[in-house]
This record gives sequence, structure tokens and C-alpha cells, in this order.
Amino acid sequence: MGHLPLMFLVFLLWAAEGVVISNKESSGLETCRDFGNAFDRIYTVPGDATQLECSLDISLLFDSETTPYNITWYDQRTGSEITEVKDRIILRDNRLWFFNINSKHQGSYICVVRTPSECYKQATVLVVEEITSELCKISQASIQKVSAGLTELLACPLRSYSRRVDSFSFQWYKNCEKLQEDQKFVPKNDILIIRDILFEDAGFYTCKMNFTLAGVVGEMAENINCEVIDEYLKKPEMVEPINEVIKVDRGSPFMKHCRVFVAGNGIHMVEVIWKVSNGSAEEFISKNTADRIHQQLIIEILEDDGIWLIRSLWVSEVSEDDFNQTFICMAFSSRGTLTGQFTLFPADPNFLLPLGLVLGSLALLFIIGALLWRSFKVELILWVRKMFPFFYKTTDGDGKQYDAYVAYPRVLEGSSEMAEIFAMSTLPQVLEGQYGYKLFILGRDSLPGEAVVDVVQDALSRCRRLLLLYTASSLCSPEALEWAEQQTGLHRALLEKTIGIVLLEIEEIRDASQLPESVRLIREKQGALQAWKRRKRWMLWDRNSEDCRSSLNPSARFWREVHYHMPVRGKAKKSNVWFGF
Repeated sequence: MGHLPLMFLVFLLWAAEGVVISNKESSGLETCRDFGNAFDRIYTVPGDATQLECSLDISLLFDSETTPYNITWYDQRTGSEITEVKDRIILRDNRLWFFNINSKHQGSYICVVRTPSECYKQATVLVVEEITSELCKISQASIQKVSAGLTELLACPLRSYSRRVDSFSFQWYKNCEKLQEDQKFVPKNDILIIRDILFEDAGFYTCKMNFTLAGVVGEMAENINCEVIDEYLKKPEMVEPINEVIKVDRGSPFMKHCRVFVAGNGIHMVEVIWKVSNGSAEEFISKNTADRIHQQLIIEILEDDGIWLIRSLWVSEVSEDDFNQTFICMAFSSRGTLTGQFTLFPADPNFLLPLGLVLGSLALLFIIGALLWRSFKVELILWVRKMFPFFYKTTDGDGKQYDAYVAYPRVLEGSSEMAEIFAMSTLPQVLEGQYGYKLFILGRDSLPGEAVVDVVQDALSRCRRLLLLYTASSLCSPEALEWAEQQTGLHRALLEKTIGIVLLEIEEIRDASQLPESVRLIREKQGALQAWKRRKRWMLWDRNSEDCRSSLNPSARFWREVHYHMPVRGKAKKSNVWFGF
């Protein structure tokens, strides 16, 4: 009995010590700023493993780079700190790992963050659920969407845990049945590839990770609620630019479009942006439109089979620094990143413009020269004959006595009288008086009583040209034809062209079909010199107001044309080169 008071005293001291220790622990947590329970609960099932991570966002509490801190964990049910491996709980890198979970592990666990001057705490709730045959595992599942008709993938929510363990492996299940690789499903560790997705591919998928940590083996699983949607967008396609080399002139403006096509229907999540690389460094191009080099806003063009995204690169003035630089267009999407690029080089010297100017000038000069030649051919050739007579052979010693034989019909009154006046008076005055030619005119140079046929044949053989004068009616009548037949030599000269023939029209011929065939053929081939024709000097020129006797006083151009067709009186000997204008 004497020992009873002593034992009672020891018990009281032990109880008091426990109360003090418990108060110290609770008082330490009571001084911390309490953020209550974390919004997200951690769900698991018996036999699985899971991880608790401190839910406090330290970056919002203090500067973790300059302020020292530590993290501790407490079991809210007991108030005791978790410091070592106990009841299959491992503390690593400030995270709690639970192995072979059972219902005793369910509860709240407090994460405490301490600095030299502050203390913060927040509780995370761990929920242990019973397994249901419908879902195989926990009732909570993440939702992932895939598009019908495409090949897409499911990502396991446990993939971040695989980087924190010593070793791991994954298995995939659909509706509790393990998936093997086939033409439809391709498991690749923490992702599951589903080919040619159909609507019946929707459902619950489970990914299980087996791992080891600190020599302890565990497994954990997560469910994915896979939804198949009809609206989808395929992987973007970079249409422009594609590894191009572009040559531009320095100082010129330049624009290049980046064109990306996204096939399908739905809302795209594609960002298009330009950057420049000079070999050693890369930088994104400014979006400020005031800068010399900038990228403009994205233009979206919706079509039936997809959407076009166009973003233009604008260079207001190309400088020397822009050459040999590579401009890259990047298209960011959830399906990957696409790039297209081009490089600027200085343009080659442009010879096309000066060559075009030279050819155009030559063509213009040719056209002008052709027009001038057509308009002033006669004047030019006459000038050359006059200035350079030694280019042409002399007519001396060619066996000819006369330069031209003048023939005209002397049959009808009126018109024949006009032709006779022109042949006997006007023509000799100019050709003989001014130009010094020697003419043979029948009736003037022939002797009376000689036979006409003999005179014509003999005279034509001694003449270098035949000048045939006619009026509107002088060769268009039976009498004119009879006159031409009487002069057999003249007729033969017209048909056989044994002598150079020049037709002189004294009056306008309106119906050339009435002319003798030989004359008509010569007229159609080489034309006729028209003494009656005058140039129109005024817009209101009236041909009917002209003097009916104008044919007896032709224009100066008419005489130049007659002079042009007459024999050339050159000074070069016959053995010299003859240019033959």
C-alpha cells in the first residue's frame, strides 16, 4: 500500500508530460495562417498508391528565392508530424506517398510551410472509395475529348508522377479489359493512340502505373472519360512559305504572306507568328505597325472544308542587313508546331529593262524609218543620185539615143487633146528643159510620110523608157484599141516588157476594167503616176473646186516621181559597182 501513492504520482507526471507535448504541437500549428481545406480532394481505392502534394502556392505567399522555408506534414487526426516511413507512408521531396491504401488512411493531412518569421498551413483531404463493378476503379474521372474520323491520343493523368519514381510501367484498360496493341489501339507508356476514331470508341479508359519508390512497390490508376465529338480540326498545314529563296531590290518595299490551312470544323487553337534568324540568334518580329519590319494581324478566312490563317510580314524598305537572313513563320497548335521559312537575297541586275528599252527604241526607229522611207523614198533617192552620181553607171555607150519614148492616143476629141497638149508641151518643158532628158515624141521627132509601125519599132529600140500617157477615155474605146494595134511595136513592148514602162494618168480612172489588158496588168503590178492627184491641204478641201486643167499643171511631187522612174545619169564606168537605186 505504501507504494500506491508513489505509483499514482508517477502516472500523474507522465500524463502531465504528454499533455505538455501535445499542447506544444497543437500550439505550433495554431500560430500558422490557416488556408482551410484545399479545393481538390484526392480520390483513391483500397490497395492502390497515391501521392499528396502541398497545395499551398508558395509563389503567392513570399519570395521563395530569397526567403528560406521548409515544408512539414501532419496527420490532422492525431496532430502528429509525419517524419519517416510509417504504415507504408513515404515522405520524399516534401510529398507524401501512400502504398497499399486502406480505409485507415482516409482523412485530412496538413501541409505546413514555415519561414523564419511566418507559418502557413492548408489541409488536403484523402478519400478512399470502394471499388464499383461499373467503373472498375474510382468514380472520379478526368474528361478528354477526341474527334471522330481522326487518329488522336489519350494522355494518362499519372504521367507527371512517372518523373518522381525510381522505375515505372503503364497498362491501359477499356471497361476493365486490358488493351493490347492492334490496328485500333496503340498503347505507348503514358499515352494511348486511337486510330480512325468512331463514336462507339467513347467510354471509360483506365491507365495503371506500376512503380517502385525507395524499394517499395506500388500501383496507382486513373480513369478517363473519353468523349467523341463530331466537330474537329485536323493538324494545320503550312502552305506558304516553304524553304523559299526570294530576291528583292534594296530599298524596295516587301511583303510576304504566311498561309496556314486548318482542315475540318470547329474552333481552332492555332497561333501564327513570325520570327527572324540571323544564324546566331532568333527573335520574334514586332507587331508594332510603325516599325520598319513588323507582322500584321492574323486574317481568318472560313471555307467549307476548313479555315485559312494568314499573317503577313511587311518590310517598308529592304536594307542591306535584311539580306542573308532567314525569316521563319511558326504555327503553334495542340497537335504540334509547324514552320516555314524564306531567305532574302539581293536581286540580280535587271538587264530586261535596258534591253527592252533598246529593242523598243530600235523598233520605234525602224517604224519611223519605214514611215519616212515610204513618205520620202523618192526625194531621198533623187538626193543620193544628185550628191553621189559616181555610184551609178553612165548611160553613155549603151546604144540608146533617147531617154524615153512618149506615147499617147490621138483619137478622141477633148481627152486626147489634153493628152496631146501634155505630151507635146508640158512633158518636154520639164523633162527636157529642167532635167535635160532627151525624148522621142511621135509626130514631133518622126519624119512626115514615114510608116507609123516602122517609126514606132525603130524609136522604141533606141529609147531607154516608155512613157505611156492616157486619160479617162483615151484607152477605153474601140478607137483606142485600134490605135494601139496599129502601133505594133508599142503593143509588143507592153506585152513583152522589153523596155521600162511608166504609166502617166492625166485624168482619174474610175473603171480600170475598160483599159486594155496589157495596160491594166502593168497598172495593177507597178501602179501609175497620177498627174491629176493633189494632196489635201485642208480638211474642207473640195476636189470639185479644182481647175479642170490641173492635169496640165501637175504637182511637184508628180514630177519628182517621173524623174525617179527616168534613167539614172551616173558617172561610174560600167565595170564599177552599181548600187542600183
